[in-house]
Amino acid sequence: MHCATHVPKKSAARTVLRKRSFDAVARLYDRFRPGYPDALIGEMVRLSRIPEGGRILEIGPGTGQATLPLARRGFSVLGLELGASMARLCRKNVRQFPQVEIRNLAFEDWEVEPDGFDLVLSATAFHWIPYKVAYPRCARALKPDGSLALLWNFLDTPDNRFYHDLHAIYRRIVPRPHFSQAPDRRIERQRKKIVSSGRFGPVTVLRHPWQSEYSADDYIGLLRTMSDHAILAPAVRNPLFRAVRRLINDNGGTFTRPVVAVLFLAPKRRA
Repeated sequence: MHCATHVPKKSAARTVLRKRSFDAVARLYDRFRPGYPDALIGEMVRLSRIPEGGRILEIGPGTGQATLPLARRGFSVLGLELGASMARLCRKNVRQFPQVEIRNLAFEDWEVEPDGFDLVLSATAFHWIPYKVAYPRCARALKPDGSLALLWNFLDTPDNRFYHDLHAIYRRIVPRPHFSQAPDRRIERQRKKIVSSGRFGPVTVLRHPWQSEYSADDYIGLLRTMSDHAILAPAVRNPLFRAVRRLINDNGGTFTRPVVAVLFLAPKRRA
């Protein structure tokens, strides 16, 4: 679910503000942001044919949601994290794995190590990098037989009374609310972006549906980590959260949030 706000007015400025909003809620992010199904991580490792102990470049590791499963599998990971607080928490979470390095650095500012990595991974972060920057830099960092792996958790909104009421709250309180598209549409759009980059393909897409049950406190905690909610003016955000909390409590105190975890895996095209 995505929300718009009047501040700032320009889309580019709003994108920068959203991109940098996560660091202020790093502890909430670490607590409430979900990871990815271990089976999907395993398929990524298997299908990419990354060698044992291979090198992974991770763009935007957050606090380690995808980093930890890879560290536990023995891979060497270099994570580039824009937010200083996020990077500190990620280092703390992976401190028992000496083969993992987390740098507080934007991917765009990193000096590319040509042909240095077996896999470039980005989990729910790749959309923050300009298209014309992201794909060429990833391709340059990869070895000739390396692959690009992108992970997302796409909300799969049920057609039921609870979600209809939830959407009604956003329409009533949030200026110009925008709601997530169905997973299949988002998947096809991202697949086309990878192919049209000319740097990667063919694209393998794997879907892994899963769900979590949320209390009102847990769901509000999750919403506070979402950039579109973070940039809402307090005069909008506070009544929104109160109304969402009331809805959850009026419906038994918990609800189920289904998502589809999606892996996009594409080998580097040979020149």
